[in-house]
Amino acid sequence: MKNILIINTGGTIGSHEENGVISSEKGKCRILELYNEAFPGSQTEFTTVEPYNILSENLETLHWEMLIHFIISIDKSCYDGIIITHGSDTLSYTSAMLGMCLHNLGIPIVITASDYVPDHPQSNALDNFSASVKLINNCHNGVYTVYKNRNDNSARVFIPTRMQEADRFNDRFSETDGLPFGFINNEGCQDILCKIRHTENKTNSLELSSLRFSKNVLSVHPYPSINWEKITPDDNTGAVLLITYHSGTVPEKAELLLEKCLENKIPLFLCSLKKSSKAIYETSSNLLKKGALPLYNMSTESAYAKLLLAVNLSQDNIAEFMKKDIYFETIQPE
Repeated sequence: MKNILIINTGGTIGSHEENGVISSEKGKCRILELYNEAFPGSQTEFTTVEPYNILSENLETLHWEMLIHFIISIDKSCYDGIIITHGSDTLSYTSAMLGMCLHNLGIPIVITASDYVPDHPQSNALDNFSASVKLINNCHNGVYTVYKNRNDNSARVFIPTRMQEADRFNDRFSETDGLPFGFINNEGCQDILCKIRHTENKTNSLELSSLRFSKNVLSVHPYPSINWEKITPDDNTGAVLLITYHSGTVPEKAELLLEKCLENKIPLFLCSLKKSSKAIYETSSNLLKKGALPLYNMSTESAYAKLLLAVNLSQDNIAEFMKKDIYFETIQPE
């Protein structure tokens, strides 16, 4: 008999629809009811808890802080795994954060979501939840994200620090490196790269007992004619994350933001540059020469989560912290 802890945090998978409006359904785990109806002979016992219940577009760092400390505090020996139900809008961000923070807790932790409320006839909620249960019954310790993209036959297993936000038209999640971690279907778990990545890479634990997100990270994504004079870090900004275009470029006027950062001794990081032999464009090169710091081969979500951890856990050595691979967030160039 397996014992799995379900941590409900809200989102579509924890919501209901009424009169065309989707609202969170606090204190109820409809997806578990559907699972028990679909798999009456399941040799799994579930315990449900709800530290908070929100639509994930309302997610703030305070919720991460609550969730991380809650999971650290529970007696992991009572459970064979944990399933965290979450909203899809910020799924990739929470996946990156929890992947870095909770991968060494000694049990598998699976984060999942759904595209429609559980009772909707087209919902992937049951597929995702049942795949999460199956993964816990078969996988290594660590943190994983499970999601079945629309029109796929199998639920996809993501390395949480390599998961990218879903596209806005097909609602499909993808991997930063384009390599699936694995799939789960009716035949079981198809483990593709799991063992290889866990034996070839060493993960690093973080000291989280005193974690408080007291400092924030200002994330800036450029677009044509962005007004750089209007972008100013506040007194609570621990670092600035400047997202480059896909070619690793930024507008030359981004130097105005860098000047403000240097004046206030706030590090500015460029994400994500490609660490390869290719030449770098002059706009980014000039920014680096003037004091910007490079981040290589990392998703926007992981860069944000990691930098947030850096400014709150390692304020004296943020640049070195960002160079250390914590949980497979850095893509190794071929």
